[in-house]
Amino acid sequence: MKKKPVFIAFSTQKGGVGKTTFTVLTASCLHYVCGYNVLVVDCDYPQFSINEMRKRDAKGLETNSSLQELAVAQFSRLQKLPTTSFVRPRTKP
Repeated sequence: MKKKPVFIAFSTQKGGVGKTTFTVLTASCLHYVCGYNVLVVDCDYPQFSINEMRKRDAKGLETNSSLQELAVAQFSRLQKLPTTSFVRPRTKP
């Protein structure tokens, strides 16, 4: 039996109520905890907050070894493999 896609939308005209944060957290939970393939579409033109959030998070992972360790620990707990080459555990001296 073929699985049908499920569409979920979060919207409100009021700004600053956490739509972007809630969307990202929900998508992360559905993917990492529940195992679903997830597509997030940010229709909040011209802000595109989700895109900016992802860029900021990626830059943080590239430059901050503490965030890299946290990401590796989270992927390990969830039994997922990191999909980027810059996420690797630090070796302790």
